[in-house]
Amino acid sequence: MRIAVATIKHETNTFAAGSTEYDDFELATDEELLGSFATGRSIAGIRDVLLAADADLVPTIGADTIPGPTVTDAAFERLRDELLDRIARERPDGVEVAPERSDGDRIDGVCLDLHGSMHAESYADPEGELVASIRDVVGPDVPITAALDMHATITDRLVEHLDGAAGYRTAPHTDVVETGERAASLLLESLQDDRDLTLGWERLPMLLAGEQSETEAEPMASLIERCRAADEQEGILDANYFLGFPWADSPHAGCHALVTGDAGDADAVESTATDLAAAFWDRRDEFDFTTEAHDPATTLDEAAATADRPVVVADTGDIPGAGGSEDVVDFLEVIVDRTDFEAPLVAVIADADAYGTCAAAGTGQAVDLALGQRAESGEPYRTEALVEGLASAEGVATARIDVDGTTVLVTEERTNLHRDPANLRDLGIEPTDRDLVVLKSGYLSPAWKDLASRRLFALTRGNTDQVLSKLPYERVPRPIAPIDEETRWSA
Repeated sequence: MRIAVATIKHETNTFAAGSTEYDDFELATDEELLGSFATGRSIAGIRDVLLAADADLVPTIGADTIPGPTVTDAAFERLRDELLDRIARERPDGVEVAPERSDGDRIDGVCLDLHGSMHAESYADPEGELVASIRDVVGPDVPITAALDMHATITDRLVEHLDGAAGYRTAPHTDVVETGERAASLLLESLQDDRDLTLGWERLPMLLAGEQSETEAEPMASLIERCRAADEQEGILDANYFLGFPWADSPHAGCHALVTGDAGDADAVESTATDLAAAFWDRRDEFDFTTEAHDPATTLDEAAATADRPVVVADTGDIPGAGGSEDVVDFLEVIVDRTDFEAPLVAVIADADAYGTCAAAGTGQAVDLALGQRAESGEPYRTEALVEGLASAEGVATARIDVDGTTVLVTEERTNLHRDPANLRDLGIEPTDRDLVVLKSGYLSPAWKDLASRRLFALTRGNTDQVLSKLPYERVPRPIAPIDEETRWSA
């Protein structure tokens, strides 16, 4: 079996200013795609399962980057065309060959690691375009399966051209590699058992943020168990909920039930998708913040009234992991103005100019900063600061500064280094010594959950505003819950 594998991933926040360019992606090709690039990604699970089945892997390209603003057409088209070229013109032993290969060199299957909520300038459905283009190259009889993020946006075109899909079943996402294993297993079901696959799909008119649908809490905990139970039914291979991405103004927005099964049991596959969608819709009013959530001032009041340390607060309006700019300073200004915290920590403000000022001055020097931007005006926070240290964490240049008693990490670029408290320790900061730790984050990673004495959401402003009705949607299909009270759906 010759299996082409690839990963092209981006979660696009269409409300974020700027654009995501080709050079913003971490790139890998050929054997590198199967090596260090695969670490912690679904492509690792795809690789391991297919190699265990003695498949001959055809690594093509890998492209991944932190969620962010809309992808340029030039970037998406270049990634697409590079992938198609590598599928159409393999390079055995490093030598290019013509597209007309012998049957012994033909591609038998394709397994992809995608996000599912990319958005490009002229492409509202880049993944659908990508899979349709692959289908044009490999033909109608070659199975294509994909591993998708739980927050993928499912579209008609994607369903038309995919044979099977597996999605994350955890939020926070701790089953990324395992999802790749499931996607590869679906492909093997088709190839080894000569089994045609089919997809059953239902879209629900709902917008839902991850911060209201963590899988350790209800109703998602029970709904995910429904998916696992569905897997055991005759003819069903992999059942999933995909929650879409609410910070994208997409004409395909919504939540989805998507089921992969045996084409010989197509009716069962369709009915299972419908049943899962109905169960989700019936519980739509139960979705709420799975962490205690307040306006910014009340959040800090609650934190100040908590005796145990550290209280960990998520600055939820500016989440880099959901495409936020990571430089909104409104909440930081409120924290600095408080006097009831001892050495609070704020991580991270991404500001290349401010970092450059700190780096040029050096450790121990005072600097005047124009830091970040305010959510409404775009004006920076002008303040004096003391540079306490300069270092690198997760490969990101970082300055540790003191702003009137508040420790702030300022980075040269947008980053998710603050997802793991171990990265802060690498910078000489012990989180448990702080009574207040504020993270540019949505739901917290398991490591932070274990460390925090109390967890709080601050409902701040920014590109990832949790109050979805405040976002300037123009392309989202209406009516849609929870914004429109009159929204209806029936199985």
